[in-house]
Amino acid sequence: MWLLAGRKQGRFPFCHGVLIKDGNTTALIDPGCGREVLEPLARSGEVELVINSHTHPDHSAGTHWFAGTEILVPEAALPSAGSVQRLSERLMAPGEPAEHWRVWVRKALDFVDYEPTGSFAPGETLRIGSTRLEVIATPGHLLDHCCFWLPDQGVLLSSDIDLTPFGPFYGNQESSLEQMRRDIDLVAKMDPELLVSSHRPPLNRGIAEACRVFAAAIEARQEAILKLLAKEMTRAGLVEASPIYGGHTALPHFTPYWEGLMIDKHLDVLLLQGLVVRTPAGFRAA
Repeated sequence: MWLLAGRKQGRFPFCHGVLIKDGNTTALIDPGCGREVLEPLARSGEVELVINSHTHPDHSAGTHWFAGTEILVPEAALPSAGSVQRLSERLMAPGEPAEHWRVWVRKALDFVDYEPTGSFAPGETLRIGSTRLEVIATPGHLLDHCCFWLPDQGVLLSSDIDLTPFGPFYGNQESSLEQMRRDIDLVAKMDPELLVSSHRPPLNRGIAEACRVFAAAIEARQEAILKLLAKEMTRAGLVEASPIYGGHTALPHFTPYWEGLMIDKHLDVLLLQGLVVRTPAGFRAA
């Protein structure tokens, strides 16, 4: 098993891939490493199977390099997998935001449409030679997001439960803040010998603590939102204050939308807990 280091050290909008060779089978998991990594691998002809952990384009953009091989995606992703148009309709706001996203995904990530040849479901076991990959549904990040557990090696491929300093991402309509908390707790309780995530170097120690720190980012964001609401604020004002991204200069067409959705999920929790109330202009702390 090899880590294919992505561009920018695997930082978004790229990711690390995993190459598994067993017997006569070579499989690539999450071809979002960037053209420089994937094109030579595709030309070698050694990859026979491509597996996408989920449909975010930073994980799937390079799938087209392996057209003609078996391409598996999560069952829940089949209606949109491989299509920039359908993904934009699913993941972005309609109109100009979706159009900007389509242009960016094609240009910056080298995304070319592709056709999956099959799918897998949570609880299923995929086989690469004699290597077993148990599919674990972790839909807090995205509805079709999966991790892969290799029980014989004690390795967990945790995809976007990535344990990075930024913290969890739940900035799509279908993402779930509460499910994300449960998914992180599940990973911590699995206690793998090695955790391989998509956006940072692998971990073979301190995994439970890294999960705790990762989850703590959720609470820190919630506290930051609550602090801002010491005075009445509109939703737009909260997005502009940017308690999650700390500004929107890098990707101004996208991060305000993602931040707004994450703020919405926190507001739902705070309203339910009675810590925030609605006002004529927006929200304030209770």
